[in-house]
Amino acid sequence: MQSAARPRTFAAGAGLVWRWQRIVWWIFMVNLVLAHFATRGLVERANSALGHSLVSQRLVNGFDLSAIIELAAQPDSPLEAPGPAEFHYSIIFAIFMIFSTGGILATYVFDAKPATRAFFEACGHHFWRFVRLLVYMLLAFIAIGILIAICGAIYHSIDAKSNSPYPAAYFFAASFLIILLLLMVLRLWFDMAQIIAVADDETRMHRVLRRAASLLSHNFGSLLWLYLRVSLLAWIFCGIGLYLWTYRLSPLSTTIAFVLTQLMLLFWIGTRLWQRAGETLWYRQYQAARVPEPAYSPPPSPTPAPVPYSTAMN
Repeated sequence: MQSAARPRTFAAGAGLVWRWQRIVWWIFMVNLVLAHFATRGLVERANSALGHSLVSQRLVNGFDLSAIIELAAQPDSPLEAPGPAEFHYSIIFAIFMIFSTGGILATYVFDAKPATRAFFEACGHHFWRFVRLLVYMLLAFIAIGILIAICGAIYHSIDAKSNSPYPAAYFFAASFLIILLLLMVLRLWFDMAQIIAVADDETRMHRVLRRAASLLSHNFGSLLWLYLRVSLLAWIFCGIGLYLWTYRLSPLSTTIAFVLTQLMLLFWIGTRLWQRAGETLWYRQYQAARVPEPAYSPPPSPTPAPVPYSTAMN
């Protein structure tokens, strides 16, 4: 059972995402459209503040920190905190992702091209279940937030009492890694709960969470390694993209910068779906390995051929 509980799903998950790559492009286009409407207010404010100002050349032809500070200090600064419009579009995208997750996971579970009607039926069928899971996840994040606050208080206490900066720095690094691990485990737990809810059509989310917790505790290494490998690829690619954007691109290369950032976003969406596809394949193979083999039954003993009626009378 232990060997069957570690199926090879890393490359197979990437193949599943590639096979149904239209889902990646669909999410990317919805995000792009919503981002356009969300940033329209910022573009208008920036145009009114910088459209006829010579100071704008200090930002167009290079990065001037003093110009950024002066711009932020203006009463009508375009760099003000996001308004209600930007926040509303973020909420719309979050609701869209919760809604579409049911159809996405159903596609990965059955590995078959769904009709448009069947896809949206799966989205609606699992929507309220995933909303209930989201409520449970937010409660778990509250506990993580309390832990972060406690670690912050301990860090400031160590920093105030110690003459050397190293103890506080070491504590910060250790607490950061522990909290990051807890966040990844929490995300993985709810990922598996969603997959169980779709694959087994389970309606009771508290039962789904218990099954996902048991599954994760018994297969922690293989599931975390599957999740972590894809996350590392996403972080490395986005880190390279940020490096190129910050240090290698000219401030005048706005088109290249836009294409680069969209490629980073597209890769991030693809790796997230890669995680979901790999987890789904892992659960499918895990469930298949748990099916017991049929019990051995000996072949029936041969029976003598019936004697013809006419021969028996003779």
